[in-house]
Amino acid sequence: MPRLATARRTAALAAAVGLALATAGCGTGTGQSASGGTTSGGTTSGSTTSDSTTSGSPEPSAAVTGGPTELPTFDPSSAVATYAQGFPADLFPMPEDATLLASSAQPAPASEGAKKAKAVAMTQVTLNLSSSRKTDQVIKQAKQILTAQGFKQISAPDASGLTAQTAFLRITKGKSGEVQESLVVGVLDDGERRLCSISGTVRTP
Repeated sequence: MPRLATARRTAALAAAVGLALATAGCGTGTGQSASGGTTSGGTTSGSTTSDSTTSGSPEPSAAVTGGPTELPTFDPSSAVATYAQGFPADLFPMPEDATLLASSAQPAPASEGAKKAKAVAMTQVTLNLSSSRKTDQVIKQAKQILTAQGFKQISAPDASGLTAQTAFLRITKGKSGEVQESLVVGVLDDGERRLCSISGTVRTP
């Protein structure tokens, strides 16, 4: 069963907070790639680990508090203010009233079971954005976008450290069996805007 690593989502969202402050202060341009070493608070660590050919419903783990205490660095798989290379942009088209802060995409490691069979290529993705909408509106907007892509909203644990959190699952059947794609949406209200992180594991486009 895929596990929705909500602790990593919290760290990814905290990274978005630092990134938003950094880009606001130094005027980072659209489409600029970020580089550096990966830290536990980087956007690339905010992804789920999922078997690509498993069955059943995911069991989200409990969210935990905590996050980076300083601005994280980002590896070459991350991009600032644009979709990273390999990110399926049609998965989550950016709403007009939202600002894309950063994104990342990298191949998901295959599980031991998947290695023995013809595994479906999966990608770990993270998308960080800011919005002027209220928290419940951001969640509703994300739900509309993801359900339009075939995802179904599933229960998620209380968003400890976040203002709100929910999860989504898409199951498709193929020659290799069931393919499960899972995403967690977390929202942090900083008073002036809402910072949102969408991260998980999806089929490689």
